[in-house]
Amino acid sequence: MIAQSTPRARLVATLIAAPAVFVTIALAGIEAYRLIRPDAALFGGPPPQSLADAITGGFGVEHVYTFVRAGQDPNAPMTVNAPNYTDGRSVTVSPLMLAVASRDSSSVRMLLNFGARLDLPQNRLASCLAKAMNNDEMIEILAEVPGATMPDCQPRHADADTPLLAWVE
Repeated sequence: MIAQSTPRARLVATLIAAPAVFVTIALAGIEAYRLIRPDAALFGGPPPQSLADAITGGFGVEHVYTFVRAGQDPNAPMTVNAPNYTDGRSVTVSPLMLAVASRDSSSVRMLLNFGARLDLPQNRLASCLAKAMNNDEMIEILAEVPGATMPDCQPRHADADTPLLAWVE
């Protein structure tokens, strides 16, 4: 004998199935939106267009590494115009100095591991920048570099609007 479903049983079955149907519809809508706008903020936004963008945009060390792995020299000065770091001015700065200014210790470690050198003119004031920003973790990371010495930390531009601007050449 086959049991007939009661209205109550049908209601319970509907209440159990309804969330799954709604979730399926919502996921289908999200995936359709991803096809139309893959660079939308919902999906992490567009990837950084340069090493400077990767460092200043808060994308994380993975994106910084992508540029270095693709051949970007971790010592090569680059032009940066990031309001939080350069007060809207274009300045030439090394990736290491920019990573210190952004307080991104993972990117600083990665740049050092992939050849950023503290003895080069464009990097030699990284410790001074970290000290001026009262960033003890960064000071410690830079002090661990073999042969690292603390340079004379007299700001080049004491009246600068951002810490980075005080230490760029």
